[in-house]
Amino acid sequence: METLSYPKETKAKKEHLCGFCNEIIYKGEIYLKSTHTYDREIYDWKSHKHCSNIADKLNMYEDCDEGLTQDSFMEAIHNEHDNLLIKLFPQKDIMKYRDVIQQLRSVNFKSKLGYVIRHHNKATASKIYNG
Repeated sequence: METLSYPKETKAKKEHLCGFCNEIIYKGEIYLKSTHTYDREIYDWKSHKHCSNIADKLNMYEDCDEGLTQDSFMEAIHNEHDNLLIKLFPQKDIMKYRDVIQQLRSVNFKSKLGYVIRHHNKATASKIYNG
């Protein structure tokens, strides 16, 4: 993959799908757009700003010589959500809560993404205010 134009903020003139989360980028919403080429095909990559930001915070772009794919992004969010869930419970009692954890693992992707973003935004804000 070769990048022809790096991500720039663009105001949506119509609805698009985010290349990372596959959710709608609504008309009038500010999103990130970049242009790439792969196998002699030119394409635009459009993403929510929050999806791009969380990918950056979680270092998803490392080891992605051919770019970060939707599948890789979604898998990383699923894994991060799972890791954050496990940390909520005392390790010595983890088996006692396995049914609750399993139910929380089954929430939809959009909810998982929102949880991961909120968690990391809170952590970032805490670092800023607490030094």
